[in-house]
Amino acid sequence: MLALSALSPALLAAWGASSSPPASHDEGVVRTVGLGWTGLFRGLDVMLAAPTMLLPLGTRAWRAGLASAIVTGLCGALAFVVARRLAMAVRPIAADARLVSAVCAAAVLAALLGPLWQAEASAPGGAVAGAAIVLAAIATAQRDRPDARAIGFAIGLGASYEPMVGIAAIVALAPSIAEMRRADRRSEWKDAALAFGIGLAPMAVAGALARRAPELALAASPWAIIGEAPSASVGLGAIRQWAVSEIGVVALLAGAAGAGLAIRSGAARRWLASIGAVVALGLFAISRGAAAGPSRVSPVVLAGVLGLYVFAAIALTAAVVAIARTKVPFARASAALVVVLELVLPARAVDETFSRREARAPNATAHWNEIAWGDAPPAAVLLVSDPATMKRVASSRAVGQLRRDLLVVPTFAVPSRQAARALVAEPKLAPLYRDIALGVAPEELSLAQLAAHRALLATFDPRWDRNLARHFVPVGLTSRFEPEPRGASDRRRALDAFSPSKDRLVRIAVAKRDHELSLTTAAMLRLRAVGIAACGERDVLSHALDDLRPFAPDDATANALVRRIVTSKGPIEIRDLTP
Repeated sequence: MLALSALSPALLAAWGASSSPPASHDEGVVRTVGLGWTGLFRGLDVMLAAPTMLLPLGTRAWRAGLASAIVTGLCGALAFVVARRLAMAVRPIAADARLVSAVCAAAVLAALLGPLWQAEASAPGGAVAGAAIVLAAIATAQRDRPDARAIGFAIGLGASYEPMVGIAAIVALAPSIAEMRRADRRSEWKDAALAFGIGLAPMAVAGALARRAPELALAASPWAIIGEAPSASVGLGAIRQWAVSEIGVVALLAGAAGAGLAIRSGAARRWLASIGAVVALGLFAISRGAAAGPSRVSPVVLAGVLGLYVFAAIALTAAVVAIARTKVPFARASAALVVVLELVLPARAVDETFSRREARAPNATAHWNEIAWGDAPPAAVLLVSDPATMKRVASSRAVGQLRRDLLVVPTFAVPSRQAARALVAEPKLAPLYRDIALGVAPEELSLAQLAAHRALLATFDPRWDRNLARHFVPVGLTSRFEPEPRGASDRRRALDAFSPSKDRLVRIAVAKRDHELSLTTAAMLRLRAVGIAACGERDVLSHALDDLRPFAPDDATANALVRRIVTSKGPIEIRDLTP
């Protein structure tokens, strides 16, 4: 059962690993595949992916996903040990140990084979490493005599991965820390502090990536202390709906029943406090906007879901053992049949995972890159003004899906090594850099001289002068700056030529509900529409807004432009629109 709990989720995750990872994990791709700096934390992902990069199998992106799959297998083994210990502590049932092991394995697999865990288990730089740290903290809390060094190392490793993971490790180890204080073991605090410092070692890896600052470094969030910005707070009703849809009523009821049984057992109360605190922290993280599926899941949420299934294992074990000990004929055979019935939980989880994988468009990011940059002229200069778009560009280049001849310039981070390397490769960027450094809009002459020497792709900024907008002609998801102004007919023909590509984007992003690709596409099409609005070409603008509408039906900028088309005459005001 231990081997089954480890191998099954690992193999399923390896099966789902792809050479074209989803856009939801662009940051992990840049960190593990491109060795780019994505912030101060999650350096452990790079350390875990490094050994798999030596394997002569697949692409680098696939190997990075394989590292997450291996960590998922370790989580399965660790969760099985935790669940079995807790089930045996709640009710000593050594005579039925095989039944207990089977039930605990079924409960653990129901969590790890489900779509929430598998969304991260097959992705480069997935959140499973953070969840493994929390599980290790829970296992450490189960020891009869708390180990100060293990406690310090677990907290330090969690803090180096992500602040919320460090908090989860602290709440999981709180009972052990309290017991050490009661036992007056102050002499061991120095060892704990030293182990804590060792646990922070992955931060040194992140710092090394920052100093190295390769071409693929993620300039979008160089000073971020948490990988993703939290979204809006989530209400209780939304959390309840999420729990029912993602976990299921049976697992929720079984988890609540298992927690009740653990409360009645004095021997398991400390473990109950450890796991229960992690579950509660996971719910709190969801309420504060942490990722909870379907494409991204926070490490604390993963640990909380697994903790709930560990509680469910207690209730399911109690039911099976009660049937096995009933004084009726074939009681143990009936209990074994109940175990088989409980295997429906992991089987259903696998079915849901495969359904979600099949619902995704295969190689969606590769197709998106082809549409976005495939029509770009050879050796073009690409000006990127949006950090989110830069993350998509950096991820595409890390997996080899971005054309190597394109020279990418992050205009929002000109004081960076990547921008400096672009200047060395193309000295005619100097006037543009000067304008950006002075905090003024680029001059028409600066862009025209660069465009005359080398094809220039960019997105229009609402703060720029209107005269610049007349030089832009749509190409893919961005626009090409022409040395001479162009007419409305040129822009209209370019939008008509883009229509087949837009239909493909709708199929892979909107129809397949790829939220991240839809957001990135909408952001680029929004700026393209703003540039056309600056030209005052209402018919062409209506065409551009039609391109944007499938990806952002209720876009505020699009709605404002529609009102101004109707209510205003002459030039359309765009300076109050956010870039």
